[in-house]
Formats: sequence, C-alpha cells, structure tokens
Amino acid sequence: MTPQRALVVACVIMAIALPFSFAVGDPVDRLVGTVELDQPLAVAIPTSLDEWELARENELGERVEQITKVDDYISRVYRGRDGAEVLLYVAFHGNKERGLQTYYHNATVCYPAAGWDLVGEEFETLTLHDAARQLPVCRYRFERSGERLSVLTFFRVDGEVLDQSPRNKPFWMLAERLSPPIDDSPGTFVQVQVVVRVAAGMSDTDAAIRQVRFLQTFGGSILQAVP
Repeated sequence: MTPQRALVVACVIMAIALPFSFAVGDPVDRLVGTVELDQPLAVAIPTSLDEWELARENELGERVEQITKVDDYISRVYRGRDGAEVLLYVAFHGNKERGLQTYYHNATVCYPAAGWDLVGEEFETLTLHDAARQLPVCRYRFERSGERLSVLTFFRVDGEVLDQSPRNKPFWMLAERLSPPIDDSPGTFVQVQVVVRVAAGMSDTDAAIRQVRFLQTFGGSILQAVP
C-alpha cells in the first residue's frame, strides 16, 4: 500500500470512528454519574410569587425517598390570595436512567396504588408567558370514597418535555433506547405535579383553572430550577 493510500484509509477510519466514539461515550458515567443542581430545589423555586405564597412544606419521609430514589424534591402547598390551595411536587433525578427505571413516578401507578380510581385524563398545551414557551401537560382525575383529585403532570427528560411519564409512551421509550447517546452525561429526569383537591361544590373546570393559573405563575421558575 502506498503512503498516500494508507493516509486516505487512516482518514476514513478516523472519520467513521470519531462520531461513533462520541455516540458510545462512557456507559459507566451515564449509569452511575449524577448531575448536580446549581441550587437545591427548595431554594431555586420561590416560596412566594405573584398571588401565591407558601402555606406549608410536606416531607416524603426517609423510606419514600429511598424507594423513589430522588436526588432532590419539593412537596409544597401554596395558597392564593383567594384562599385557593395547590400542591406542587417536583422530583429531580440527576441521572436519567435511574429516573426512567422508577416506573412508580407515573401518576397512573402511584395514585391507584394508594386506593384512588382513575376516572379521566385529558391533554392540553399551556403557554408560559414568562418562559416564552409552550408546555404539554396531562391532567388526571381520580376519585376515592367520595373524594376527588385533579393531578396535572409533566415530565422533563434532559431537555425534552413530555405530558406523561415516559412509561406511558412506549414509542418514545423505544426511540430513546434506539438513539445512541452523544456524550457521557448521565442526563436528568424531572417530574412535576400540580395537585388540586376538588372540594364539594367545585367543578373539574374550576380545578383546571386553578392549576393553569398556578403553573403560568411558577412554570418558568420550575424549568429554570432544573438543568
């Protein structure tokens, strides 16, 4: 083989191998690494914003934290000036793979496991004016012994926002598994729930309006709090 031909072959091999090396990356870092937040969620997400202020903090408890394997979370009840209350739950995983494996993050799993019956779901897209973006969300309706809950959810996997848990999206999961990662980052997995208890005399529409009102106020702050 002439020196010129050997150089051409070497260049071709490098051209093929270089993007492949980026695609494969380091599987150990992706599996066991953790992305750190710039600030804890409790600091990054305001306790008071516009008409809403913190009413109380909830704790998951050590056992639940171990089961859910969250790297950080907040569970807060906010109260509006009119007395309306919403529960905001944000769970952060600094490793996408660990987040994807925790299937019970799915609202359609954890609420029925607690005795709630799923009686309806609907999808919509909200406009977050302060963040200048649209946000796909799913709203579930649950009932239990005469009580009703409206649970609005969205998930953020790396930079992609999903209205439901990836576990409810088999085609998304398939595409995710078939797409080679482009770097060694472990990625991130975030779940957000905005929960309203539908009191007597309150309609599902009233609950939905409250959730939208809250999320349009806090949505930008939530997205900025997570990578």
